[in-house]
Amino acid sequence: MVRTRLETSPFRDHGAHFCLLDVLVPENAGAGVTKWHYQRRTLMQYACLFAAGLTSFYKFQSPALRAAGLGLLFPGAGLVAVCTMPSILSFVVSCALIPLVLFAWFGMGGLIFPIVLWVGTAALSAALAKDSVLELAGPLVSAVCIGGIIYIAYSCRRANAEARKKRATRNNYLVEEVQKNQTQAVAAPEPGTREVDEQTLRFVQWYLELGLTPKDDFSYHDVIDQFQTSAIRYQLYEAVNCLGLYQNVYCPNFHGYLSRAQRNAIEKSFTKKVMEFWKWESMAGKFNAHDWDPCKKDNIMVTGYILQAVGIYQSNTGDDRYTKPGSMTFEITDSLKFPYDVKGVADAVYRNMNEAAYCLYPCEPNWLYTPCNLVGIGGILLTDRILGNKYGEELRGRFEHALETEFSEPDGTILPIRSELTGFTIPGLAGAMSDMVNSLLCASYLPHIAHRNWAFAKRETLQYNEKGRLEVRNLLGADMLDAGNYKSGEGAIRCICATAAAEYGDETLRQELLRQIDEEYHPVFQTKTGALKNKGVSTLWQGTTLRARLGRFQDWTKMIQRGPPAQVFKAPILDDVPFPDVLVAKCYSRDGESVDLVLYNGREPGVFGLGFKQCEPRQKYSLMGKDEVAGEDGTVRFNVGIDGRTEGRLERAKTN
Repeated sequence: MVRTRLETSPFRDHGAHFCLLDVLVPENAGAGVTKWHYQRRTLMQYACLFAAGLTSFYKFQSPALRAAGLGLLFPGAGLVAVCTMPSILSFVVSCALIPLVLFAWFGMGGLIFPIVLWVGTAALSAALAKDSVLELAGPLVSAVCIGGIIYIAYSCRRANAEARKKRATRNNYLVEEVQKNQTQAVAAPEPGTREVDEQTLRFVQWYLELGLTPKDDFSYHDVIDQFQTSAIRYQLYEAVNCLGLYQNVYCPNFHGYLSRAQRNAIEKSFTKKVMEFWKWESMAGKFNAHDWDPCKKDNIMVTGYILQAVGIYQSNTGDDRYTKPGSMTFEITDSLKFPYDVKGVADAVYRNMNEAAYCLYPCEPNWLYTPCNLVGIGGILLTDRILGNKYGEELRGRFEHALETEFSEPDGTILPIRSELTGFTIPGLAGAMSDMVNSLLCASYLPHIAHRNWAFAKRETLQYNEKGRLEVRNLLGADMLDAGNYKSGEGAIRCICATAAAEYGDETLRQELLRQIDEEYHPVFQTKTGALKNKGVSTLWQGTTLRARLGRFQDWTKMIQRGPPAQVFKAPILDDVPFPDVLVAKCYSRDGESVDLVLYNGREPGVFGLGFKQCEPRQKYSLMGKDEVAGEDGTVRFNVGIDGRTEGRLERAKTN
C-alpha cells in the first residue's frame, strides 16, 4: 500500500494531532490479553465444576448427592436426573427463570441471582430425589453442555473471521471517508456571533423547568428503575450536559436561573432517591453489606458522570463551590452519607482506572461499560483543566490500548459491555447507537477513534433509499429502544444520530434527522408553560436531541477541551432574570467589557428587570437606551421592554 504524504502527515482535529492513517482499524483490534485471561479462567473454573459434578454423579451412591452433583453442570440439570413429575416441572420453571436471572445480573450487577439459582436448583434436586436417578441424565446433560460450549466457540470463531473481513473492507474506505467528512463539514459560526432561535429556546425552556424543580419533585422525569439507563441520575446528568452546552456556546455571560438549574440537577443527583441503588447493587453484586461508599471502588456510572457534570458547570461559570470539602455529599440512606468534593471524585476515577486490570472499570458491580468510562474520561479532561491534574495524559496510552484491544471487535466496532469476572461480552446488545455514542465521547480524548466510528457508522447506518429518503439501517438490540423509557421504536436512534451529525458538522443529516423526529416519529407539542417537547421521547433522549438542536461542528468537544474564552469571565454577568418571563437567546462578551444580548419574552410582552454583576463599581452603563450606575458591589439593574426578539448591548456609557 502506497502511503500519501497527506495520510502520513500530522492532522489536527478535535484539539489533537494524529495522522489520517491512525483512523484505520489496527491489526490487534480485539486481540487483548486481559479478556483472554479472564475467559480462560472462567472456562477452567467451569471445567472444574463440570468434572466435580460428573464425578459426583458417577461415584456417589446416594441419589440425592448424585442429583445435586449433576446440578453443578447446569442450573436445574439435577432435576432432570431425579426425573419425577415435580422435578420436571421444577426444571421447566428453572429454565424459565434463567433469562430473568441473567437480566438481573446484567441489569444491576446482581451476581447473587445466578448463584442462588444454580445452587438452589442443585439443592432442590437433592431434596426431590427418590431411590434412584435417571442414568441417562449424565451423558445427556454432558452432551448438551459440551455441545453448547462447542457451538458458542464455533460461533465466536466465525464471527471473528467475518469481523476481520469487515476490517479490511472498512480500512479500504476509512481514510477517504474521514477526509471527505472533514472537507464537507460545515464550520460553526464564530464564537459570540450565534443566538438560539425562538423555537429551540422553547426546548431549552423545558430542561430549565426540569432543573428548577424542587429536590423532591421528579415530575419531569421518567421514574422506572434506578439501576439501568432509565435511572433518574442519567436524566439529571443530561440536564447539565445540554444546559451546559447552551451556556458555553450561546450564553457564557448569563448565570442566574441557568446556572441555578444546573446546580439543582447536580445536587438532586446526590439525594437518597437517586443514590440508594448503590446499597442494593453493593449487596447483590459485591456481597458487601457494610461499605457503600459510591466513589471508593467501581461505580463509574456515578463518579464519571458527576465528574463531567461538575466539570462542565465549573468550566462554564468559574464557580468553584464544588472544590470545597463536603460540597458533593452522596446520600445512600437517611443516616449514611459520603462527603466528597470534585478533587476527591477526580482522584477516585483516576485511581480506579489506574488500578483496574482493563483500565476501564465497572459500572454495576462486575460489568464494564465503555460509554460510562468514556464519560468519565470527559470528566477527567475537564477537571485536569480546572484542578491542574495530568490524569488524562497519564492514562491515555493504557486507556487507548484497552479500548482497541480489550473492548473492540476485530472490525473496530467498540463493544458496549464486557463482564469483568468472566471476560465475555453480551453479543448483539447494541449496534448503531453504540457507534454513534462512541463517535461523540471519544472525540475530545481519542479523536482518531472518534473519526473512525463516525465514518463507518455514517456510511453503514445512515443511507438514502431509492426515493431519496434518509433511513437508519442495520439496527439491532437496544438500537430499537429509547434507553430512557424502554419504549420500542426507531425514533430514539435518530436522536443520537442527529447529535453526532451536529458534532461532525453534517448539517444536511442533522436537519433531516431532526425533521424526522419532530414530524414523523415524535411530534412536537407545547406544554402549558409554553415549553416544547417531543411526544413519547424520554427525558434522557430529549436532552440528547436538544444537544443536536444547539450544537454545531465540534461544539461539544471544544466545551470539554477549552470552555468559554477568557474574556467572558472579565465582563459583566447577567445574573438576575425572571423565569420564564424572560428567555435568553444570547448573552456573550466578545471584548471582555460589553455584553451582547438577545432576549425573548417567555410569556406576555412587558417590562422586566435585568440584574448584572461583575461591573465596574460606580461606573455608568447603558442598555437599550437607558443609563444606570453600578453600585459599590459591581451590580447594576435595568428595566427593559421585551416584545419578541429584543436585542441590546450592555456597555460602559460614553462620557462627554
